Amino acid sequence: MKPLPLLTLPLFSNGLFSIRLLFLHAVEPSRMIRRSQALMLVAVCLLIGCLTAGRLQAQGQDPAVPDVAADEQSDATSQSDATSQRVAVSVAPAGVQRFTNDGWAAVAVVGRNPTDQDVDELVSVFAKETPHLQYATKFWLPAHSQRQTWLPIRIPPAEATDEDRITLSMIRLAETDGGESFNENLNDMPVLERSLMLVNQEVNTGLIFEQQRLNDGYEIELRRKILLDVLNIGRDSVTSDPSDFPIVNFFSNFLPPTHDALDELDQVVIAGDHLLGDSVSTATLRRWIRGGGRAWIMLDRTGQPFVDQLLGDDVPYSVINQTELNELQIEYFDPFTLQANRNARWVSEDPATIVHVNTDATDILARVNGWPVAFWMTLGDGEVLFTTLENRAWVGNNGMASTALNQIARRFFEPKNEPSRYVESLIPIVDNHIGYQIPSRGLATLVLSLNALVILAAGAYWARRRQLERMAILVPVTALITTVTMLWIGASHVGSVPSTIATSQVIQVHAGTDEADVSTVRAAFSQQSGDLELVAAKHALAMPIGSESSTETRRIRFDDAGSSRWTGPPQPPGVVRHLVSDSTVALKDAIRVRGTFDTQGFRGTINGLDATKCRDGLIVAVPAPMTAVQIDDSESPGRVIATPSGRLVPDQYMPGAILSDQQRVRESFLRSVFETAKPHSLGTGPALLVWTDPMDLGVRFADRFSQVGESLISVPIEIEPPAAGQEFRVPSSFVRTEAFSSTKGRSTIFDPKTGKWLADLTKANESELLFRFPKALASMTLNSVTVSMKLNAPSRTFFVKAYGPDDRQTVFQRDHATGLIQFTIDQPDALQMHPDGGLWLAFGVTESFDVTEQRSTQSNPENPIVDNSTWQFDYIHLDATGQIDSTNLASPSAESETRKP
Repeated sequence: MKPLPLLTLPLFSNGLFSIRLLFLHAVEPSRMIRRSQALMLVAVCLLIGCLTAGRLQAQGQDPAVPDVAADEQSDATSQSDATSQRVAVSVAPAGVQRFTNDGWAAVAVVGRNPTDQDVDELVSVFAKETPHLQYATKFWLPAHSQRQTWLPIRIPPAEATDEDRITLSMIRLAETDGGESFNENLNDMPVLERSLMLVNQEVNTGLIFEQQRLNDGYEIELRRKILLDVLNIGRDSVTSDPSDFPIVNFFSNFLPPTHDALDELDQVVIAGDHLLGDSVSTATLRRWIRGGGRAWIMLDRTGQPFVDQLLGDDVPYSVINQTELNELQIEYFDPFTLQANRNARWVSEDPATIVHVNTDATDILARVNGWPVAFWMTLGDGEVLFTTLENRAWVGNNGMASTALNQIARRFFEPKNEPSRYVESLIPIVDNHIGYQIPSRGLATLVLSLNALVILAAGAYWARRRQLERMAILVPVTALITTVTMLWIGASHVGSVPSTIATSQVIQVHAGTDEADVSTVRAAFSQQSGDLELVAAKHALAMPIGSESSTETRRIRFDDAGSSRWTGPPQPPGVVRHLVSDSTVALKDAIRVRGTFDTQGFRGTINGLDATKCRDGLIVAVPAPMTAVQIDDSESPGRVIATPSGRLVPDQYMPGAILSDQQRVRESFLRSVFETAKPHSLGTGPALLVWTDPMDLGVRFADRFSQVGESLISVPIEIEPPAAGQEFRVPSSFVRTEAFSSTKGRSTIFDPKTGKWLADLTKANESELLFRFPKALASMTLNSVTVSMKLNAPSRTFFVKAYGPDDRQTVFQRDHATGLIQFTIDQPDALQMHPDGGLWLAFGVTESFDVTEQRSTQSNPENPIVDNSTWQFDYIHLDATGQIDSTNLASPSAESETRKP
């Protein structure tokens, strides 16, 4: 008889348990099921057990013996347990979690170590489309722990990938005495792949909101939803396909501390103090803005401490108070009609918050009751929008975007600005440092002096002995020896180009943050084949140019501290290889230029730099003209002097008519930077530009290389008010020229961003300009202004009008005005400051005299007369003299030009 099937044992147990319950509660039938129901339950359990046993026996299987499937399942479970005890490493997108072609991105490398031993993991990640360029990280993974680290990678250009995805591959490596070997991943394969989506056709917007908290999570999520609705309404008003503009939320407590971690974003909306106290993330965000990004800071949601942490002394406003309004009307400036307009009145029982601020920003977009509620500022190549009105009030009562919100969206929801690039302009400078050394003048002088000394000594000796005829032999012999020596010296120098690392940098110092953005290009030349041994600090990631297109495998390896080391093919002999890096460094010693104006011009002091090594200094404030400066240590160390006589004419970037080879290379660089149609952050001023030694960024090469190079450093100038009652002179480099917006509109023939004028004009025109002086001279009274200009207006009348207390008045006029013109305005009524700030002047030309004469003698007025003679302005520069009015002095705590006390 076969044993009772094991499967029936639980059923019999249930039946016995039911009988026991029935026996225990027989005296209380009201609290238990009836006895008949219990007996029926027992019978059903026994029946099911018997049927199950019979079916198993009919299949020829002994229920008491484990089957093969059960054994296999047990083996799989054991194998799974063994796998769970192995070290596992994976990669995933981090931070923005969006990838764009030819841009930097951050990936998270996550390791799990369930073993009892600490391990060092070496992971290499690369795009499957470009396997020759790898990014690796080595990190420590303690026992019984899980750890995450960050790894920056550069996405290949669009021509190397598919349209909408990229395959990311990861390999685990083990370092051995013989090199490297593969470690298998959890899939028992050496390579682990992951497909990532690309978003090249989208304009990506980031949202940095309030930090999520447990006690008020619902309220924060509700405020987030309201904000997202307002942003979507604004974007929908300027795009026909809102799906092209996804919102990215940063839910983590910090941003990835990797190189260009926000490269994929075009805009960031800041509506909370989420990153307050996170200095690394704040520095990343600030650098992204300076690199061309747009940030929208909502001051009703963002506290002053975080704005100060983000922008430093560049904050363009001061908070007065905060209030709430149930009814308001937004006044906005329309850039298309150049007119001020009003939105429909907004009314709500739930009041909207408004922060009252004072601002010195000139780009004010909207106001409420005279208070600015939307204004822009420029920061490097990027822009920052400040709004002080709660986001709900930007949407009309009909649920549609207000016209003011539409104007904001048109400018904000655009691809980010292209950052300033210096690579192509810096390559000629570093290449100029690679080459053989020219023999020094001292060496040539020594050889020629020895030649002359030998001839003189021999001549004196033979003159005493009356044997001067021997000089006929000595002179040709010494000349031949000297010639051979000089040829040998020259040949030895030409044939021995040393192994050199040439460095050229553009350093932009930012006031108030003690930070500097550094763009570096290096040229490496080696006499013999060998490794560069390139090691860079965390903030100085160096990339060889053309590494994406090379077919030789290269790897950049990061350690836990963020330092990087390049490994790959050795440097071939006789070949110049270029490397580039963009970094932001914190300055140990602040670099500052601070000064004021006197009777000669600007006089200041440079600190933080060795003034003896500063050369070819310029004061730059595009579109104002450049002024050459003198750096003089005779009076005090680092004294900087700039006078109107040092002003350079357009297309001149170095003073003097005769330039050295090095100065010609520098002038070529400045011309390539400033003669572009796009405004350049290097020209934001006023700033002092000087050439000096390169900055040490912690980049190291092999000992066989000699180091040479130079850098151009831009330092913002901090202006202090002159003494009251003392006359001073303001050079034109410190005067900003703007196109004035009046009832007639804004001049379209002058571009205030570049300072360029349209050429070959034919119609009569009058352009209104506003000349703004530094904020430190807000209480200045003008004594006179000198206008220097170049124009070509033959057969026309050129005139200049000034803003007077009663009406506009003509202060200068000339017929057939052509060439260089200089005149002085010293009438007190013509030197009154305009209510919008600055000195208002209108420059214009009449129609040609020939057209005027034809029109006066025309018999048929219906026939139009065409004026084909052309005219144009080349440039207009303005120098001023004035003094500080002691009756209108700013308070002692007034801030300088860079808002430093």
